Amino acid sequence: MSSVSLGDLAKSFMLRRHNVSLKQDLQRLTTELTTGKVSDTAQHVSGDLMQLSGIDGSLARLKGFNAITNEAGVFASAMQTALGTIDGLSSELSSSLLIATAGAADGRIDAVGAEARQKLETALSVLNTRFGDRSLFAGVQTSNSAVAGVETVLTALDTAVSGAVSAADVETAVSAWFDDPAGYAATGYLGGGKLAPLAIGAGEATQLDITANDPAIRGNLKALATAAMLSRGVLAGQPEARKDLARRAGSALLENQTDRTYMAARLGVAEAQIGSAATRNANELASLQIARNDIVSADPYETASKLEETQTQLEKIYTITARLSRLSLVDYLR
Repeated sequence: MSSVSLGDLAKSFMLRRHNVSLKQDLQRLTTELTTGKVSDTAQHVSGDLMQLSGIDGSLARLKGFNAITNEAGVFASAMQTALGTIDGLSSELSSSLLIATAGAADGRIDAVGAEARQKLETALSVLNTRFGDRSLFAGVQTSNSAVAGVETVLTALDTAVSGAVSAADVETAVSAWFDDPAGYAATGYLGGGKLAPLAIGAGEATQLDITANDPAIRGNLKALATAAMLSRGVLAGQPEARKDLARRAGSALLENQTDRTYMAARLGVAEAQIGSAATRNANELASLQIARNDIVSADPYETASKLEETQTQLEKIYTITARLSRLSLVDYLR
């Protein structure tokens, strides 16, 4: 029977190749033991990557929803804060206006007129609040300011109420300007249409559609502006008519409180929906991540055993190599 022997060069090459292979295995097993994940996913799942691809697709989609709900939640919260500020100043002015009409001094009406102008200016400024680089109440025109400044609005109303001889005339003229498409919508409101529904989950959307042209906000600004006209000298020389105008503006602000409350509640529903969607998305994201980890995770006990076995084999290779390197002709002949 013939035998096959290997020459020294062949043995050296074979040992070197085996050494390289063992080192690669050692590196791979060390990485798997450290990370807890297999290095070759395709081999680990026998080439069936369909389930893993489906999970990865769902994870990417949920991460996208997570980013949307985080931003939408902060956006809605900022809107709610702004609406709360406007509601607070409107309630304060309503009380001031109605109290002022109880006295006969013209100075009180002048003072409350100045207060009304200041609160109108504040309300308009609040409506121009931005979240990052986006305007909160400008609808789809997020890069624009939502409303014009107080002087622009009051100057337009000066023209609208010119010729008014009674409180009822002023109130009607102010109301008509705010309701006229060529009035507030064209001059005072600088934004666009409502924002489209926002997808916050699979098959679920919410709407943050409140703009500075919303009927409740427009009605509130209408009442504030009516009171602010007292600071423009409207109905000059008619103290009783000016008191009547203050009374009408105060009552309008009081009546508008219901609309402001409904608007805030509508926004609150959207906030709650966003919060619930964020929680569901986070739970699903965690579940899918666990499922993915189960697929690609390396068994720590099996990996540790293979690592120890590889280290042992590598040590044997080093030992054999060392012995061969010291082999002499005399040792060989023995």
